[in-house]
Amino acid sequence: MNSLANKIKRYRSKECSRWRNIKTPGRCRAATLYANKANSFIKKQINKSVKDTKEGQVGLYNERLKSKTRDVYPIVNHDFDYKTAMIKNNNLYKLGFTNKPTTPNLYTYPIKLKKFLNIMLKDSYPKSTTLAGIDDVIDEDKLRVNIKNSYKYMDKTPPYPTFKKDYPECRFKTKGKHASSYFIRAGTCKTKIKNKEECIRNKFKWVENKPKFSKIFKQMLKTSKNKKPVEKLRGSCYKPRYLYIDNSSKGFYGQNGLQPSLMNDIMNITPDKLFQILAGNNVDGGGLLPCPEGFINYNSNNTKVSDNCSVKFIIIILLIFILYLLFYKQ
Repeated sequence: MNSLANKIKRYRSKECSRWRNIKTPGRCRAATLYANKANSFIKKQINKSVKDTKEGQVGLYNERLKSKTRDVYPIVNHDFDYKTAMIKNNNLYKLGFTNKPTTPNLYTYPIKLKKFLNIMLKDSYPKSTTLAGIDDVIDEDKLRVNIKNSYKYMDKTPPYPTFKKDYPECRFKTKGKHASSYFIRAGTCKTKIKNKEECIRNKFKWVENKPKFSKIFKQMLKTSKNKKPVEKLRGSCYKPRYLYIDNSSKGFYGQNGLQPSLMNDIMNITPDKLFQILAGNNVDGGGLLPCPEGFINYNSNNTKVSDNCSVKFIIIILLIFILYLLFYKQ
């Protein structure tokens, strides 16, 4: 917001020059009124952000520090603030709307209105350059900035060591246009790990098996003629299971603005898709993900997780090479 305030200050200083007001009287007064409203807007948004941080974000941050489980990942994506991002990056003052009393300014209004309409109808948000924890935070709110930086430091470490292998970034994106997409914990999956030390080393949960046999069963074991050594089950290892929430903009016919994306989200709340999600199936790249254990069935086709992204990369390279041979060797 400081950069916007400096921009407004330069604009007023420029508009209040003597030679501009000789040619068009009233420009300085209009610019002063404009600057006062802009500064009032900036101050109001900063105060609202500071108040919200103290009343809600600090308590939530302390609760997350005490928690021993990673229920959400990445945290900055889960907490992505659309309202603050729009206010910070696409407010009327940032888009260049002014009350300059000149004919050229009147002519430029359709261009500025087009920018606003593109945000509402055409341009997707988050966009490819969006950074969660930066674009949705007011920089003057220092406490909120520190909290976001702490979350980003926590997000550098995934929920468990093999998380990126189980859920590769090329398929489950969390950056750029997916800056508000995230994973949320939704249960556990049993693994093939039989060793407690290995289970804990992978940051999984080890559950001790405590079998209880009835007196009759114990007597049968004692009187059995074919005595065989019974393998003692020490326990089972469980890893977290996650739900992927894809919040990228999805509109209609290339129109991925806020309104088409909202309409598409409403239309996606249909009984057939709700039943698919409740059944544990994927819907449009999101939903409850299957338990990963070496191989994952994402789209009814068994594909190895570690090779999924590399295979796509190899295919793209081969296609580029074939096109090169066809067109550049002629």
